[in-house]
Amino acid sequence: MQTDSDVVISGGGPVGLILALGLSRQGRSVTLVEPVVPQSDQSNSFDGRVLALTYGSRQTLQSLGIWDALEAFCTPILHVHVSQKGYMGLTTLHAEESDVPALGYSVQASDLGNVLWQLVRQEPLIELLCSAKVTEFTQEDEAVRVKVEKLAGAEDTGIECLTRLLVGADGTHSRVREIMGYPLQEKSYHAFGILAKIETERHPQGWSFERFTEEGPVALLPMNGHFHKAVLVCPEEKKDFIMALDDDAYINLFAEKMGERLGRFTSISERIAYPLKETYVENMTGGRALLMGNASHTQHPVAAQGLNLGIRDIDDFLEMAAGRTDLGEENFLQAYSYKREPDHRKVMGMTDGLIQVFQHSSPLVGHLRGIGLMALQRMPKLKRRFSRFAMGKPGNV
Repeated sequence: MQTDSDVVISGGGPVGLILALGLSRQGRSVTLVEPVVPQSDQSNSFDGRVLALTYGSRQTLQSLGIWDALEAFCTPILHVHVSQKGYMGLTTLHAEESDVPALGYSVQASDLGNVLWQLVRQEPLIELLCSAKVTEFTQEDEAVRVKVEKLAGAEDTGIECLTRLLVGADGTHSRVREIMGYPLQEKSYHAFGILAKIETERHPQGWSFERFTEEGPVALLPMNGHFHKAVLVCPEEKKDFIMALDDDAYINLFAEKMGERLGRFTSISERIAYPLKETYVENMTGGRALLMGNASHTQHPVAAQGLNLGIRDIDDFLEMAAGRTDLGEENFLQAYSYKREPDHRKVMGMTDGLIQVFQHSSPLVGHLRGIGLMALQRMPKLKRRFSRFAMGKPGNV
């Protein structure tokens, strides 16, 4: 069986789905290959993954006709409170200071996925190959031949796709990147992020909190009602001990690190833990193949820029692609890569720098951090630049 399309996308995560929708809006045919497809009636129960979308990401989703379907599932982040445990100094960011309706939005990953899949299924220019995976591809002068294997239960197990461009949006363990032969540059922070859904006595009223401790940051991201996404970063040697705590003991630990912000913490969900790493691929293009999203880069979540960086990748790609016939042309892909690299480097440098500075154990450095936070609070121009970074506009920082 053979199928032809303008673009083949490997991976049906947020980046792959948003890119597919954006390309179809330009009148391009897309084949989307994804091993696991959620059912349309999938429960939206909390699974530990709550994503933060910046205001810049909202603007991109709005331009693609996605935001209207997603907005009902999003909680606006109107204020951000940043502090450090054990030292003076804090800073606050407010949406009204930047003349925007919100600095960002929190959304459950399952809600975002369900909305995107519903839109993709309705788009006639998108052909879905599910459940299936890319196994191999070969490049020709003006095309890529992509071999796709249907998974268990399919009648046709082998499909060949002929396309101008292959996009690997298939995550950190990308098969497309593996076939390209590109090594993954990896930095481990020797720490884990522990995620849970936590409830507070008082309504957050749009407030998000991030507090730095010497062992790692803790954060509260507003969700619906009195609920929040709670993040606790801990050294890898303490992960098993912390995960074994009962609910009351874990709430006490989180409260000790975060401090009392919205009254008592009254309930907590099941917790999940994942290792914190920074990964990067030096080359995101190779011939007519392109890597996007986590297949190209992942960051420490301290600045909540991972998915947002992937959405900016899509935004720039679609802008550069407008009016072009051949999206796999080598000079075009190299120009796109050249345009995106400074943003990648800036975000990765910023997130890594925050961790290095705020986890330094020296009391002198702690006091200097406090002075920096107080200075930021009292310098409107500098604060506005920091807000622009938080809103997903790092090119202006």
